[in-house]
Amino acid sequence: MDFVNEKTFEKSPVCILVDNGSLKPDAILALRRVADQLAFRTNFDFRAAGLLHSDKVDASHLGCRPARVFLESMQELLDLGQRDFLILPFFLGPSLAIVDWLPKKLEAFRNNYQDLKVKIASPLFGNGDGAEALATVIKDRVGEVVEREGLRRPFIALVDHGTPAIVVNEVRERVVEIAESFLGNKVAGLASCSMERRPEPEYDFNDPLLVDLLQDRNVVPAGDIVVALLFLSPGRHAGTGGDVEMICEEARRDRDDLRIFLTEPLGEHPVVVDLLEQRVRECL
Repeated sequence: MDFVNEKTFEKSPVCILVDNGSLKPDAILALRRVADQLAFRTNFDFRAAGLLHSDKVDASHLGCRPARVFLESMQELLDLGQRDFLILPFFLGPSLAIVDWLPKKLEAFRNNYQDLKVKIASPLFGNGDGAEALATVIKDRVGEVVEREGLRRPFIALVDHGTPAIVVNEVRERVVEIAESFLGNKVAGLASCSMERRPEPEYDFNDPLLVDLLQDRNVVPAGDIVVALLFLSPGRHAGTGGDVEMICEEARRDRDDLRIFLTEPLGEHPVVVDLLEQRVRECL
């Protein structure tokens, strides 16, 4: 990923861990916990901020600490005289939010602060690596469910959000390929799918949708199914009562030959935190 400004930091940068933002407190709190771990590991000043939305969550649900969106957090720090920033994307791949929206917003800041020094780190899958680490986390998350529920060779449906960017979809497919080799004959099979997609034909690469995959008896056999979440945070999609859980509940009603279990999101797994720390150090 191109940096907005590759000047060497003059002072220790403030690091801002950014995700898309969420209206769900669990997602905001999870992002803060990861930022706290990174602060401890790196001894840098770490902040957590959603690109959008997060400031709308009542602080009473966030330990009485109001959430900040990225632009607000940046402006507050600039007003305090901070000029060195490292932006760490809490994203699986090169989503439009971090390759288009974020650089444009940072360029606007640079127009007002000529001495601003800012770098954007690579996402988790970036610099030609990251897929094996993410596949390791998928293997571990599936293993947690298998052990907890006493399953034998379940079928795995690995689901991501769905994306308008084919390069992000390629992240999922690479992770699936490696995870399948890691899981081997411990599972009955593995298929990738999306939670949702745009309707136009140019987004067909997202198919199949999870809702359709779970109904396809030619692919998903009767028995135990583990839906492996290729999501980082427990927001409105991957959290309790979220979209993925609702899709699975619908499948349970339609197919009484399935037992469906969901993994935890990936974001707080130690391997993910290791990879985020690596992304920080690549920028120094």
